[in-house]
Amino acid sequence: MVTDNGDVSRDEKNETEDLLSRRMSSGSASAADKQSQAPLEAANDPSTDTEAFDPITDPIAEDAPKHSADAKPSTGPVRVTPAHSTNPASQPATASTHTAAQKSAGTDSAAVASTAGASSSTDTGATREVPQNARTAVMSEADWAAVSKAATSTDARDPEVPERRRSVLDVIGTIWIMLATPFVLLALAVRFVASGIFLKFEYFRPGFPADQFGFSAADREHYGTYVIDYLHNFDSRRYLADIVMPNGEPIFISDELSHMADVKGLISLLYLVALVGIIGSVLFGIYMCRKNGSGIHAGVRLGSIFSIVFMAAVAVVAVLGWDSFFRGFHKVFFADGTWEFYADDSLIRLFPPQFWVDAGIAGGGLFVLLAIILFLLSFTGHKKRRALRKARKDAEAEI
Repeated sequence: MVTDNGDVSRDEKNETEDLLSRRMSSGSASAADKQSQAPLEAANDPSTDTEAFDPITDPIAEDAPKHSADAKPSTGPVRVTPAHSTNPASQPATASTHTAAQKSAGTDSAAVASTAGASSSTDTGATREVPQNARTAVMSEADWAAVSKAATSTDARDPEVPERRRSVLDVIGTIWIMLATPFVLLALAVRFVASGIFLKFEYFRPGFPADQFGFSAADREHYGTYVIDYLHNFDSRRYLADIVMPNGEPIFISDELSHMADVKGLISLLYLVALVGIIGSVLFGIYMCRKNGSGIHAGVRLGSIFSIVFMAAVAVVAVLGWDSFFRGFHKVFFADGTWEFYADDSLIRLFPPQFWVDAGIAGGGLFVLLAIILFLLSFTGHKKRRALRKARKDAEAEI
Protein backbone atom coordinates (compact mmCIF):
# COMPACT_ATOMS: atom_id res chain seq x y z
CA MET A 1 0.00 0.00 0.00
CA VAL A 2 2.80 2.26 0.84
CA THR A 3 4.36 1.54 -2.47
CA ASP A 4 1.16 2.21 -4.27
CA ASN A 5 0.72 5.45 -2.43
CA GLY A 6 4.21 6.47 -3.32
CA ASP A 7 3.59 5.68 -6.96
CA VAL A 8 0.40 7.65 -6.93
CA SER A 9 2.18 10.60 -5.39
CA ARG A 10 4.86 10.50 -8.01
CA ASP A 11 2.29 10.29 -10.82
CA GLU A 12 0.37 13.23 -9.41
CA LYS A 13 3.59 15.23 -9.14
CA ASN A 14 4.54 14.43 -12.75
CA GLU A 15 1.08 15.32 -13.91
CA THR A 16 1.26 18.60 -12.09
CA GLU A 17 4.62 19.44 -13.64
CA ASP A 18 3.31 18.61 -17.14
CA LEU A 19 0.28 20.76 -16.62
CA LEU A 20 2.43 23.66 -15.38
CA SER A 21 4.79 23.38 -18.34
CA ARG A 22 1.86 23.30 -20.78
CA ARG A 23 0.38 26.41 -19.17
CA MET A 24 3.69 28.24 -19.31
CA SER A 25 4.21 27.38 -22.95
CA SER A 26 0.64 28.36 -23.87
CA GLY A 27 1.08 31.65 -21.98
CA SER A 28 4.24 32.46 -23.93
CA ALA A 29 2.50 31.70 -27.19
CA SER A 30 -0.44 33.88 -26.27
CA ALA A 31 1.86 36.78 -25.39
CA ALA A 32 3.66 36.43 -28.72
CA ASP A 33 0.36 36.30 -30.61
CA LYS A 34 -0.89 39.34 -28.75
CA GLN A 35 2.30 41.18 -29.49
CA SER A 36 2.09 40.35 -33.24
CA GLN A 37 -1.58 41.30 -33.44
CA ALA A 38 -1.19 44.57 -31.50
CA PRO A 39 -0.53 46.81 -34.53
CA LEU A 40 -3.60 45.47 -36.38
CA GLU A 41 -5.87 46.01 -33.37
CA ALA A 42 -4.47 49.46 -32.78
CA ALA A 43 -4.97 50.37 -36.40
CA ASN A 44 -8.56 49.13 -36.46
CA ASP A 45 -9.44 50.63 -33.10
CA PRO A 46 -11.22 54.01 -33.65
CA SER A 47 -10.27 55.18 -30.16
CA THR A 48 -6.53 55.22 -30.91
CA ASP A 49 -4.74 58.49 -31.68
CA THR A 50 -2.81 59.58 -34.80
CA GLU A 51 0.36 57.89 -33.63
CA ALA A 52 -1.17 54.52 -34.49
CA PHE A 53 -1.39 54.86 -38.29
CA ASP A 54 1.33 53.27 -40.38
CA PRO A 55 3.91 55.72 -41.80
CA ILE A 56 4.63 53.36 -44.69
CA THR A 57 1.14 53.86 -46.12
CA ASP A 58 1.27 57.63 -45.56
CA PRO A 59 4.76 58.76 -44.61
CA ILE A 60 4.22 62.47 -45.35
CA ALA A 61 2.13 62.80 -42.18
CA GLU A 62 5.28 62.38 -40.07
CA ASP A 63 6.84 65.49 -41.61
CA ALA A 64 3.66 67.58 -41.41
CA PRO A 65 4.34 69.04 -37.94
CA LYS A 66 7.75 70.18 -39.18
CA HIS A 67 6.13 72.44 -41.80
CA SER A 68 3.12 73.58 -39.81
CA ALA A 69 3.38 73.16 -36.07
CA ASP A 70 -0.03 74.65 -35.41
CA ALA A 71 -1.83 72.50 -37.96
CA LYS A 72 -4.25 70.09 -36.43
CA PRO A 73 -5.84 67.17 -38.18
CA SER A 74 -9.44 67.99 -39.00
CA THR A 75 -10.43 64.57 -40.30
CA GLY A 76 -9.13 62.47 -37.42
CA PRO A 77 -6.57 59.67 -37.56
CA VAL A 78 -5.83 57.61 -40.61
CA ARG A 79 -7.80 54.44 -40.68
CA VAL A 80 -6.61 51.51 -42.74
CA THR A 81 -9.15 48.79 -43.41
CA PRO A 82 -7.37 45.74 -44.74
CA ALA A 83 -9.03 44.01 -47.68
CA HIS A 84 -10.22 40.47 -47.44
CA SER A 85 -7.30 39.19 -49.40
CA THR A 86 -4.51 36.74 -48.90
CA ASN A 87 -1.99 39.02 -50.59
CA PRO A 88 0.86 39.51 -48.13
CA ALA A 89 1.50 43.00 -49.47
CA SER A 90 -1.91 44.12 -48.26
CA GLN A 91 -1.34 42.93 -44.65
CA PRO A 92 -0.44 45.53 -41.99
CA ALA A 93 3.19 45.96 -41.11
CA THR A 94 4.70 44.42 -38.01
CA ALA A 95 6.37 46.32 -35.26
CA SER A 96 9.79 45.72 -36.74
CA THR A 97 8.67 46.96 -40.15
CA HIS A 98 7.07 50.01 -38.48
CA THR A 99 10.39 50.87 -36.81
CA ALA A 100 12.35 50.44 -40.05
CA ALA A 101 9.93 52.68 -41.95
CA GLN A 102 10.26 55.39 -39.32
CA LYS A 103 14.07 55.32 -39.63
CA SER A 104 13.98 55.43 -43.45
CA ALA A 105 11.44 58.28 -43.39
CA GLY A 106 13.83 60.37 -41.33
CA THR A 107 16.73 59.85 -43.73
CA ASP A 108 15.07 59.88 -47.15
CA SER A 109 11.49 61.21 -47.24
CA ALA A 110 11.31 61.05 -51.03
CA ALA A 111 12.11 57.34 -51.10
CA VAL A 112 9.53 56.65 -48.39
CA ALA A 113 6.94 58.70 -50.28
CA SER A 114 7.50 56.67 -53.43
CA THR A 115 7.31 53.43 -51.40
CA ALA A 116 4.07 54.67 -49.87
CA GLY A 117 2.67 55.44 -53.31
CA ALA A 118 3.55 51.94 -54.49
CA SER A 119 2.06 50.26 -51.44
CA SER A 120 -1.11 52.33 -51.64
CA SER A 121 -1.48 51.40 -55.31
CA THR A 122 -1.25 47.74 -54.47
CA ASP A 123 -3.74 48.04 -51.58
CA THR A 124 -6.74 48.09 -53.87
CA GLY A 125 -9.04 47.07 -51.07
CA ALA A 126 -7.93 49.71 -48.53
CA THR A 127 -9.67 52.99 -47.73
CA ARG A 128 -7.81 55.83 -45.98
CA GLU A 129 -8.38 59.31 -44.70
CA VAL A 130 -5.49 61.80 -44.94
CA PRO A 131 -5.31 64.35 -42.11
CA GLN A 132 -5.37 68.07 -42.94
CA ASN A 133 -1.85 68.67 -41.73
CA ALA A 134 -0.52 66.12 -44.26
CA ARG A 135 -1.21 68.61 -47.09
CA THR A 136 1.04 71.24 -45.57
CA ALA A 137 3.97 68.86 -45.85
CA VAL A 138 3.90 69.37 -49.64
CA MET A 139 2.35 72.85 -50.08
CA SER A 140 1.57 75.60 -47.58
CA GLU A 141 -1.75 77.40 -47.28
CA ALA A 142 -0.28 80.47 -49.00
CA ASP A 143 0.83 78.32 -51.94
CA TRP A 144 -2.62 76.76 -52.21
CA ALA A 145 -4.23 80.22 -52.15
CA ALA A 146 -1.88 81.49 -54.88
CA VAL A 147 -2.58 78.48 -57.10
CA SER A 148 -6.34 78.81 -56.61
CA LYS A 149 -6.25 82.54 -57.41
CA ALA A 150 -4.21 81.95 -60.56
CA ALA A 151 -6.57 79.20 -61.69
CA THR A 152 -9.73 81.23 -61.14
CA SER A 153 -8.41 84.67 -62.12
CA THR A 154 -10.44 86.40 -64.84
CA ASP A 155 -7.52 88.62 -65.77
CA ALA A 156 -5.55 85.76 -67.33
CA ARG A 157 -5.37 86.06 -71.09
CA ASP A 158 -3.70 84.28 -73.92
CA PRO A 159 -0.57 86.35 -74.70
CA GLU A 160 -1.02 85.62 -78.38
CA VAL A 161 -4.55 87.08 -78.36
CA PRO A 162 -4.32 90.76 -77.36
CA GLU A 163 -7.37 92.32 -75.86
CA ARG A 164 -8.49 95.65 -77.29
CA ARG A 165 -9.04 98.21 -74.60
CA ARG A 166 -11.04 101.42 -75.12
CA SER A 167 -10.07 104.44 -73.03
CA VAL A 168 -11.51 107.96 -72.84
CA LEU A 169 -9.03 109.16 -75.45
CA ASP A 170 -10.15 106.36 -77.75
CA VAL A 171 -13.74 107.60 -77.52
CA ILE A 172 -12.71 111.22 -78.08
CA GLY A 173 -10.51 110.18 -81.00
CA THR A 174 -13.35 108.22 -82.60
CA ILE A 175 -15.69 111.22 -82.35
CA TRP A 176 -12.98 113.54 -83.66
CA ILE A 177 -12.31 111.38 -86.71
CA MET A 178 -16.03 111.01 -87.38
CA LEU A 179 -16.59 114.80 -87.35
CA ALA A 180 -13.40 115.64 -89.22
CA THR A 181 -14.10 113.28 -92.10
CA PRO A 182 -16.85 115.35 -93.83
CA PHE A 183 -14.80 118.56 -93.57
CA VAL A 184 -11.77 116.88 -95.10
CA LEU A 185 -13.83 115.40 -97.91
CA LEU A 186 -15.58 118.71 -98.55
CA ALA A 187 -12.24 120.54 -98.70
CA LEU A 188 -10.95 118.03 -101.25
CA ALA A 189 -14.11 118.39 -103.32
CA VAL A 190 -13.90 122.22 -103.28
CA ARG A 191 -10.23 122.11 -104.20
CA PHE A 192 -11.03 119.90 -107.16
CA VAL A 193 -13.75 122.22 -108.40
CA ALA A 194 -11.61 125.33 -107.83
CA SER A 195 -8.79 124.10 -110.03
CA GLY A 196 -7.52 124.90 -113.50
CA ILE A 197 -8.30 121.36 -114.66
CA PHE A 198 -11.98 121.69 -113.90
CA LEU A 199 -12.12 125.18 -115.45
CA LYS A 200 -10.61 123.93 -118.67
CA PHE A 201 -12.97 120.98 -118.75
CA GLU A 202 -15.99 123.26 -118.29
CA TYR A 203 -15.08 125.96 -120.75
CA PHE A 204 -14.21 123.59 -123.54
CA ARG A 205 -16.77 120.86 -123.05
CA PRO A 206 -19.63 120.61 -125.56
CA GLY A 207 -22.86 122.26 -124.43
CA PHE A 208 -21.35 124.79 -122.07
CA PRO A 209 -23.11 128.14 -122.67
CA ALA A 210 -21.07 130.81 -124.47
CA ASP A 211 -20.58 134.34 -123.17
CA GLN A 212 -23.10 136.77 -124.63
CA PHE A 213 -20.76 139.75 -124.14
CA GLY A 214 -17.72 138.63 -126.10
CA PHE A 215 -15.56 136.39 -123.85
CA SER A 216 -14.25 133.40 -125.74
CA ALA A 217 -13.41 130.08 -124.13
CA ALA A 218 -9.72 131.07 -124.06
CA ASP A 219 -10.56 134.44 -122.44
CA ARG A 220 -12.64 132.70 -119.79
CA GLU A 221 -9.85 130.27 -119.02
CA HIS A 222 -7.31 133.12 -118.84
CA TYR A 223 -9.27 135.35 -116.48
CA GLY A 224 -10.82 132.54 -114.56
CA THR A 225 -7.36 131.13 -113.73
CA TYR A 226 -6.53 134.38 -111.96
CA VAL A 227 -9.59 133.96 -109.77
CA ILE A 228 -8.58 130.38 -108.86
CA ASP A 229 -5.06 131.47 -108.03
CA TYR A 230 -6.35 134.27 -105.83
CA LEU A 231 -8.45 131.86 -103.79
CA HIS A 232 -5.38 129.79 -102.89
CA ASN A 233 -2.62 132.36 -102.47
CA PHE A 234 -1.85 134.79 -99.67
CA ASP A 235 -2.31 137.98 -101.73
CA SER A 236 -4.90 140.62 -100.98
CA ARG A 237 -7.77 141.71 -103.18
CA ARG A 238 -5.37 143.87 -105.16
CA TYR A 239 -4.29 140.66 -106.91
CA LEU A 240 -7.60 140.73 -108.80
CA ALA A 241 -7.78 144.53 -109.00
CA ASP A 242 -4.64 144.61 -111.13
CA ILE A 243 -6.18 142.35 -113.79
CA VAL A 244 -7.29 144.47 -116.78
CA MET A 245 -8.66 143.84 -120.21
CA PRO A 246 -6.68 144.72 -123.39
CA ASN A 247 -8.27 148.19 -123.43
CA GLY A 248 -7.06 148.86 -119.87
CA GLU A 249 -10.45 148.49 -118.21
CA PRO A 250 -10.40 146.49 -114.96
CA ILE A 251 -11.99 143.08 -115.16
CA PHE A 252 -13.65 143.19 -111.72
CA ILE A 253 -15.47 146.03 -110.06
CA SER A 254 -15.31 146.87 -106.37
CA ASP A 255 -18.35 144.79 -105.36
CA GLU A 256 -16.93 141.76 -107.16
CA LEU A 257 -13.62 142.20 -105.40
CA SER A 258 -15.36 142.34 -102.00
CA HIS A 259 -17.38 139.23 -102.74
CA MET A 260 -14.30 137.31 -103.90
CA ALA A 261 -12.56 138.35 -100.68
CA ASP A 262 -15.47 136.86 -98.70
CA VAL A 263 -15.32 133.68 -100.77
CA LYS A 264 -11.58 133.42 -100.16
CA GLY A 265 -12.11 133.82 -96.41
CA LEU A 266 -14.78 131.08 -96.38
CA ILE A 267 -12.65 128.65 -98.39
CA SER A 268 -9.59 129.42 -96.25
CA LEU A 269 -11.66 128.67 -93.13
CA LEU A 270 -12.75 125.35 -94.65
CA TYR A 271 -9.15 124.45 -95.45
CA LEU A 272 -8.07 125.40 -91.94
CA VAL A 273 -10.77 123.24 -90.32
CA ALA A 274 -9.87 120.35 -92.60
CA LEU A 275 -6.17 120.74 -91.79
CA VAL A 276 -6.83 120.78 -88.03
CA GLY A 277 -9.07 117.77 -88.50
CA ILE A 278 -6.34 115.89 -90.34
CA ILE A 279 -3.67 116.74 -87.76
CA GLY A 280 -5.94 115.73 -84.88
CA SER A 281 -6.94 112.54 -86.67
CA VAL A 282 -3.31 111.60 -87.24
CA LEU A 283 -2.40 112.22 -83.59
CA PHE A 284 -5.41 110.33 -82.30
CA GLY A 285 -4.76 107.61 -84.86
CA ILE A 286 -1.21 107.10 -83.59
CA TYR A 287 -2.52 106.71 -80.06
CA MET A 288 -5.49 104.55 -81.02
CA CYS A 289 -3.37 102.23 -83.17
CA ARG A 290 -1.14 101.34 -80.22
CA LYS A 291 -0.85 97.75 -79.10
CA ASN A 292 -4.23 96.55 -77.82
CA GLY A 293 -5.74 99.91 -78.87
CA SER A 294 -9.20 100.35 -80.35
CA GLY A 295 -7.96 101.43 -83.81
CA ILE A 296 -9.36 104.10 -86.13
CA HIS A 297 -11.61 101.90 -88.23
CA ALA A 298 -14.71 102.76 -86.18
CA GLY A 299 -14.16 106.52 -86.50
CA VAL A 300 -13.44 106.32 -90.23
CA ARG A 301 -16.50 104.15 -90.81
CA LEU A 302 -18.82 106.41 -88.83
CA GLY A 303 -17.35 109.51 -90.52
CA SER A 304 -17.87 108.08 -93.99
CA ILE A 305 -21.44 107.07 -93.19
CA PHE A 306 -22.16 110.52 -91.74
CA SER A 307 -20.65 112.16 -94.86
CA ILE A 308 -22.75 110.08 -97.22
CA VAL A 309 -25.94 110.84 -95.30
CA PHE A 310 -25.09 114.56 -95.19
CA MET A 311 -24.39 114.78 -98.91
CA ALA A 312 -27.50 112.76 -99.72
CA ALA A 313 -29.62 115.27 -97.77
CA VAL A 314 -27.93 118.21 -99.56
CA ALA A 315 -28.47 116.54 -102.94
CA VAL A 316 -32.18 116.04 -102.24
CA VAL A 317 -32.63 119.71 -101.31
CA ALA A 318 -30.65 120.86 -104.36
CA VAL A 319 -32.62 118.68 -106.76
CA LEU A 320 -35.95 119.81 -105.36
CA GLY A 321 -35.05 123.48 -106.00
CA TRP A 322 -31.64 124.54 -107.22
CA ASP A 323 -32.33 128.27 -107.18
CA SER A 324 -33.70 128.16 -103.66
CA PHE A 325 -30.76 126.08 -102.51
CA PHE A 326 -28.23 128.41 -104.18
CA ARG A 327 -29.77 131.51 -102.68
CA GLY A 328 -30.15 129.92 -99.27
CA PHE A 329 -26.51 128.90 -99.27
CA HIS A 330 -25.37 132.46 -100.03
CA LYS A 331 -27.70 133.95 -97.43
CA VAL A 332 -26.20 131.71 -94.75
CA PHE A 333 -22.54 132.51 -95.49
CA PHE A 334 -22.63 136.01 -97.02
CA ALA A 335 -24.24 139.30 -96.12
CA ASP A 336 -27.27 140.43 -98.09
CA GLY A 337 -26.52 142.59 -101.11
CA THR A 338 -22.90 141.44 -101.43
CA TRP A 339 -23.36 138.43 -103.69
CA GLU A 340 -25.90 139.52 -106.35
CA PHE A 341 -24.60 140.89 -109.67
CA TYR A 342 -25.74 141.83 -113.13
CA ALA A 343 -25.51 139.52 -116.13
CA ASP A 344 -22.78 141.64 -117.73
CA ASP A 345 -20.53 141.61 -114.66
CA SER A 346 -17.30 139.63 -115.07
CA LEU A 347 -18.09 137.08 -112.35
CA ILE A 348 -21.37 136.12 -114.04
CA ARG A 349 -19.72 135.95 -117.46
CA LEU A 350 -16.90 133.75 -116.16
CA PHE A 351 -19.03 131.61 -113.85
CA PRO A 352 -22.58 131.34 -115.22
CA PRO A 353 -25.32 129.34 -113.41
CA GLN A 354 -24.50 126.23 -115.45
CA PHE A 355 -20.97 126.28 -114.08
CA TRP A 356 -22.29 126.06 -110.50
CA VAL A 357 -24.63 123.24 -111.40
CA ASP A 358 -21.76 121.27 -112.91
CA ALA A 359 -19.52 122.18 -109.98
CA GLY A 360 -22.14 120.91 -107.52
CA ILE A 361 -22.49 117.62 -109.39
CA ALA A 362 -18.72 117.11 -109.74
CA GLY A 363 -17.93 118.16 -106.18
CA GLY A 364 -20.78 116.14 -104.68
CA GLY A 365 -19.85 113.07 -106.75
CA LEU A 366 -16.22 113.27 -105.67
CA PHE A 367 -17.32 113.76 -102.07
CA VAL A 368 -19.49 110.62 -102.11
CA LEU A 369 -16.85 108.61 -103.97
CA LEU A 370 -14.20 109.42 -101.40
CA ALA A 371 -16.64 108.62 -98.58
CA ILE A 372 -17.37 105.20 -100.09
CA ILE A 373 -13.64 104.50 -100.44
CA LEU A 374 -13.09 105.39 -96.79
CA PHE A 375 -16.02 103.19 -95.80
CA LEU A 376 -14.51 100.23 -97.61
CA LEU A 377 -11.05 100.91 -96.20
CA SER A 378 -12.47 100.90 -92.69
CA PHE A 379 -13.03 97.15 -93.07
CA THR A 380 -9.33 96.50 -93.71
CA GLY A 381 -8.20 93.79 -91.32
CA HIS A 382 -11.80 93.08 -90.25
CA LYS A 383 -11.40 89.32 -90.65
CA LYS A 384 -8.21 89.34 -88.59
CA ARG A 385 -9.83 91.40 -85.82
CA ARG A 386 -12.85 89.11 -85.81
CA ALA A 387 -10.59 86.05 -85.58
CA LEU A 388 -8.69 87.63 -82.68
CA ARG A 389 -11.94 88.44 -80.86
CA LYS A 390 -13.15 84.89 -81.35
CA ALA A 391 -9.84 83.46 -80.13
CA ARG A 392 -9.93 85.76 -77.09
CA LYS A 393 -13.47 84.67 -76.24
CA ASP A 394 -12.46 81.03 -76.56
CA ALA A 395 -9.48 81.63 -74.28
CA GLU A 396 -11.71 83.33 -71.72
CA ALA A 397 -14.16 80.45 -71.90
CA GLU A 398 -11.38 77.93 -71.29
CA ILE A 399 -10.11 79.93 -68.31
